[in-house]
Amino acid sequence: SAWKRMSEIEKFTPAFPNSQFEQQVSQLALYSLQQLNQPQRLESYGEKALAANPDSIPTLLMLANAYSEDPKQSAKAATLATKVITLCGNPSTADKNHKLSAGVAHSTLGYVYLKQDKIAPAVTELKTAVGLLDEDPEAQQAALFRLGFAYAKQNRKADAVATLKKAEAMNGPYQKPAADLLAKITAAGKK
Repeated sequence: SAWKRMSEIEKFTPAFPNSQFEQQVSQLALYSLQQLNQPQRLESYGEKALAANPDSIPTLLMLANAYSEDPKQSAKAATLATKVITLCGNPSTADKNHKLSAGVAHSTLGYVYLKQDKIAPAVTELKTAVGLLDEDPEAQQAALFRLGFAYAKQNRKADAVATLKKAEAMNGPYQKPAADLLAKITAAGKK
């Protein structure tokens, strides 16, 4: 279970500082904490992991994502996501992992802007994310849903409907929210 995994990791980490497995252990810890839905513990562990390895793209992404859920931490989320985009370099020449990481970072940044009601930059980031995430359907579905929501906020009904239909057609956690938002947009159009 995730609880057992975390207790093992917390024993391992101080016992073997600078282990060759430090990166993998850190990723497993962050993933476990995300599953346990313990944002404070995730942030604390993530900050320690980042202090040890400030350019760890998976750690930066996980923390940016965690911080994006907290309005008080949105500036930090944007900074971390932007750092990932910089570390990943040019997506057209980047390897698959860097391209996908950049896509997730653009999606997180777009989500932060969306929550801040900065809709135009949110649309720009989310369109970029959708284009980079074609090899990660679940992450792409999240970006599509967020983009559809941003279009709806801009009253771009046709764009919102087209984007949300793509998200709804994919299996994943955003299928139902996309369908629900589509129904609301359609109902609003009939009034």
